[in-house]
Amino acid sequence: MGAPHTAHPPGSCCAPTAGMGMASKTDRLYYADSYLARFTATVLAHGAVGGRAAVALDRSVFYPEGGGQPADYGTLGGIAIADVQAEGGVVWHALARAEDLAALPLGARVEGAIDWPRRLDHMQQHCGQHLLTAAFIAACGLATTSFHLGDDSVTIDLDAPGLTEAQARAAEDLANAVIWDDLPVTARFVTPEELASLPLRKPPSVAENVRVVSIADFDHSACGGTHPRSAGGVGAIRVIRWGRQRGGVRVEFACGGRALAAFRRLSAAAGGAAAALSVGADELPAAVERLQVALRAAQKELEQAQSALDAADAEARYAVAEPHGAARLVRAALPGLSVERLRRVAQAIAGRSGGVAILGAPGERAQLVVACAADSGRDARQILQAGLPLLDGRGGGGPTLAQGGGPRSEQIAAALDAMAAAARA
Repeated sequence: MGAPHTAHPPGSCCAPTAGMGMASKTDRLYYADSYLARFTATVLAHGAVGGRAAVALDRSVFYPEGGGQPADYGTLGGIAIADVQAEGGVVWHALARAEDLAALPLGARVEGAIDWPRRLDHMQQHCGQHLLTAAFIAACGLATTSFHLGDDSVTIDLDAPGLTEAQARAAEDLANAVIWDDLPVTARFVTPEELASLPLRKPPSVAENVRVVSIADFDHSACGGTHPRSAGGVGAIRVIRWGRQRGGVRVEFACGGRALAAFRRLSAAAGGAAAALSVGADELPAAVERLQVALRAAQKELEQAQSALDAADAEARYAVAEPHGAARLVRAALPGLSVERLRRVAQAIAGRSGGVAILGAPGERAQLVVACAADSGRDARQILQAGLPLLDGRGGGGPTLAQGGGPRSEQIAAALDAMAAAARA
């Protein structure tokens, strides 16, 4: 793809000025060559960007955030640049530390350098977006409505109700064919007459000084971003996933170095899983399916075993239950049981003559379940309400089944005692 370049100092510069908005327009060197990585410039003005101290220069290779492309990072005179923004033709370089502004006085000549790996990544992703967007139009007739380039993901939104696997792969294949043909990428400012003759993908957002990025005759788009010299510089494009988003389809993809990193992550994950299952990578889908079938069978067996265990537990507890009038009271704390199992045990107890179950399970949130047989003469709701205040809890239910819980798990024994007392009353 080529190495970054250095811009040598010009013979003259603009006169230094002070104050935000007072600087002359910045000569944006990346317009002519996206591979410039180092340059020399003069400080023309001091200002602020997003609450950070900032400087404007007479010329710069730093790309300011815009058009879906993030700002370049780097250094000026060894001082870290944390953000770059443009205002009225002036490019402002925000300093990571405000105290460094004193080292960049008005009129000073400074050496600047961008974070080249970041610029290269952005060029690959941005140009890849042009390619993929044009490919979706050519292969599927689907237009792109928006583009996002983030540190972790790159997406386009398609104006479509859905997207099939065949459509995604057709666009991906076409975009990669253009990359591997290494078609030239040109970026230039065009006259109104030239603009009128170009088949732009969409109308430009500005009326004058329109810059057009063309990938041979495959795509023409008004764009102020940075791009490689040829499509081959994108490396490769991989569509990763897609899904519905606000009436359209959001497509996540990766280009160049990001595509390679994504492949490495996937390869490592697949290799690790295959090794753990003692199968080849190509056999993973079948092996996972076998595991899922086995897991579902094991879960069913476990549920059946738990049901049998809960039924036996309920029978044993009912057999030694405390008689109280027509009722037989079971009061128990059952650590480790889910609320579903608590309810199952309680209902099994209440399924016997006069059975009244008052059960609890301590945990991050204490759980209470009360179940009463119809012939017990007890109301599950009333019994539950005697214990909930001790847990700072809430709950409800009906005369035969009520449940609730609260955060004060350390009070569960006291809550159970209070409910048992209410059942005896």
